[in-house]
Amino acid sequence: MKILTQPHLRRTCRRDFTGRVWPAGRLMLFSLLVLLPAVAYSQSPDVTISTDRQTATVGDPILYTLSLRYDSTLRLVAPVVGKTLGKLDVLGDTTLPESRADDGRRIYRRQLRLSAFDIGKLWIAPLHGEFAAPSGQSVPWHSDSLAITITSVLQAAGPDTVDIRGLKGPYEVPLARWWWWLIGGGLVLAGITWWYLRRRRQIAAAVVVPPVPPWQQALESLQIMREQIDPAAQGGRVWYFRLSEILRQYFDDRYGWPSIDETTSQIMERLAAAPFNGDHRARAREFFLLADQVRYARHPAKLGRPEVDWEWVRDFVQSTIPVVIASEAPASLTDKPPSDATDTAARQEIAR
Repeated sequence: MKILTQPHLRRTCRRDFTGRVWPAGRLMLFSLLVLLPAVAYSQSPDVTISTDRQTATVGDPILYTLSLRYDSTLRLVAPVVGKTLGKLDVLGDTTLPESRADDGRRIYRRQLRLSAFDIGKLWIAPLHGEFAAPSGQSVPWHSDSLAITITSVLQAAGPDTVDIRGLKGPYEVPLARWWWWLIGGGLVLAGITWWYLRRRRQIAAAVVVPPVPPWQQALESLQIMREQIDPAAQGGRVWYFRLSEILRQYFDDRYGWPSIDETTSQIMERLAAAPFNGDHRARAREFFLLADQVRYARHPAKLGRPEVDWEWVRDFVQSTIPVVIASEAPASLTDKPPSDATDTAARQEIAR
């Protein structure tokens, strides 16, 4: 009390609400620290929630909107939204751009797309969060829960769709139409019969192409060979390769031998029991031995010998044609009858 009566302290000291005496500067600083936050946040954030409908059916989307209006000095900490809000599923989450109100405060809007699969009155769970003040203080906020009614699709459609309908009675075909079925069955049977008979005629009229006889194939191959291959090419190697192949193939097709894949020694063994005369057996042995010398030992064939061996192979094929169809051989290939005497004379002349 004495301090207040001293004239030099009357202007620099004040008494607070507790009765303590404070210097004027300290009292003003204390007032600012205590009263300024209260003034700054005297307007708490406004929280508004809404839905686009009050009643929905099972599975229908529901648009839930959260709106926060707060002071521009606060910093919003975005609320965390889970996958569900109560018994409603969160199908989508969209944050709209912020805007400003007429009083200068910011407006934060967030839209959630919800859906429910339970019927009845359901509650949308409240949301909560906080703001951060410049001083570091936390300003919390929270919304209220909101009720919405979910109805069944069957109940909304009507009582007839709640349960399955009963079975219909059997359908009775009028007896007056039996003859239509008879005519239709007769037409189908006639069509099947016509198709079957036509198919049999086509099969009977089909031309069956018989396989080419082995002697005809061999004679044609010999003729083509003589036109395309030079007997003196590479010392007769190409000529004897092709001529030996034709004769082996003829043995296979005519007598059922696997000579095309056998060695010369194996063919020699088969020739001992071959179903043709002894002259042809001996001539065949001589031919294969000479062909191996020309093909593998690279001994050039004597002048005129390739043509002689070609003539013998042709005569051999012609002489082994069955008698019943011997007349069917091509005329161009049978203009020279087989002659062992001519063949022997030619070989003797070449040997000289």
